[in-house]
Amino acid sequence: MSGELTERVERVRLAQVSSRLSVEERRAHLIEAAIGLAEKKGVAGVTTRDVAQAAGVSLGVVHYCFENKDALMTELVKALSMELRDSVDANESVWQEAGSGNTALRDLLRAGLELMWLNIEATPQRQLLTYETTTYALREGEQTPAKLAIAREQYNFNDSTVADILDHARDATGSTWRVPVSQLSRFTLSVIDGIVLRWLVDNDSESVRTQLDLLAQALAGHAD
Repeated sequence: MSGELTERVERVRLAQVSSRLSVEERRAHLIEAAIGLAEKKGVAGVTTRDVAQAAGVSLGVVHYCFENKDALMTELVKALSMELRDSVDANESVWQEAGSGNTALRDLLRAGLELMWLNIEATPQRQLLTYETTTYALREGEQTPAKLAIAREQYNFNDSTVADILDHARDATGSTWRVPVSQLSRFTLSVIDGIVLRWLVDNDSESVRTQLDLLAQALAGHAD
């Protein structure tokens, strides 16, 4: 079967699948198509027409689900953030067997960071995409404030995710934070951003785990 024919058959199959989806399922399907495209060609190069073609639906379906590309990109960054949140929640036993005290808090935070890191390490292209969505939003935001909102939404959501993890760790170990969780989450996210970006450059996973040890220790130092 020729490449062109294979592609045509795949589009028909995708269209048939899409026709059976609910609105929420169709939105998720389009977001995943957008992520796949953005991983290959960058956020700036993705159009709603590209997404429609990749998902095997009409352009009208995309605009029915998302008002415009900015709305789609906003949901894209949320989806990427949810993947990290889900990776930390994946092993509930980590939280249930935490113990108590500062050492237990440090170990629990480190275990949570490890779960997050395993997801990051397995998806380097998606991690690069998170930085691209931020720079895309900042670069375009000067002319279009709605694009700047994409970056702010991304970081607000990630701040909330990290704050939830910190609160979960606090409760699981009977600890108390001496610093507002909003500040701790902002600090944690900033450090993780830097760690991941450096890893994308040098691919030194061993060094990453040392940095995560230091981060867990630093965070635990702000708790009683």
